Amino acid sequence: MQGTDSKPSDYTDWTRELWFGLLFVCIGWTVWPLMIYFLGRTVGLDYFLCLSLREWAEIKVYGPLCDGGLRTLSRIGFLFSPWMFFLSLRLLLAVSKRGG
Repeated sequence: MQGTDSKPSDYTDWTRELWFGLLFVCIGWTVWPLMIYFLGRTVGLDYFLCLSLREWAEIKVYGPLCDGGLRTLSRIGFLFSPWMFFLSLRLLLAVSKRGG
């Protein structure tokens, strides 16, 4: 048949990519801020010891999303950082696999 001779490297499985994105975006918006908060408290950082979980979530992480400006962009970057890290890692591995 014509059109079925595509190479596996030319084919992108979008269902897998969407599930990958959904997984790491959900982790970034839920588990990631909790991990940072509780690891900060465990290590004994004064910033987290003087801060309640409610203040961390409402004022520091999710509150600035409605403010606009640089603070909003930094919070969006923080919340999407697990996804961006693993996406860049996957891209780096794909490029190194093709090159060598």
